[in-house]
Amino acid sequence: MKKQAVKLLLLLLLPLLSACPGDVDPMPASSYSPVLMSRRQLEKSIVKQDPRPISDPGKLYRYGHYILINEKYKGVHVIDNQDPRLPVNLAFIQVPGCIDMAMKDKILYVDNAVDLLAIDLNDLNNIRVTKRVRDALPELLPPDNIESGFDRAGAPADAVIVGWELKKPE
Repeated sequence: MKKQAVKLLLLLLLPLLSACPGDVDPMPASSYSPVLMSRRQLEKSIVKQDPRPISDPGKLYRYGHYILINEKYKGVHVIDNQDPRLPVNLAFIQVPGCIDMAMKDKILYVDNAVDLLAIDLNDLNNIRVTKRVRDALPELLPPDNIESGFDRAGAPADAVIVGWELKKPE
């Protein structure tokens, strides 16, 4: 008798455990909007620039006496760390959409949004892209990893997401 009462109670409580479709909160939208660049601009955007202050560092990579510091979505700082007491900021390599990098045999492997690049750094004053693998990587996700709701229908056909910026409050 006691088992039947418990089963009946559970059966009566079951409807309370299911949510009504109208009560479900919608998925939150991302707080970020995409920064777009045309494919043509993207492929011409890799340039060595003068050193600049590091403002939004990402990954660090040590190669010989160099330290490479990723500036999220912007590029790579090249630091000469031969004397660790006096590191020298040598250059900034602009690489839009860059969030990851590796180095081997003076070749910098870096993501350029959805493309994978090999950049020859044998002569820091004359860097050059030696290889580009187009669409080798997935599209960049917003930093909060929430679906952005970005509608490609309103964007140019060759637009590539190279970064994300915080939406301005409405």
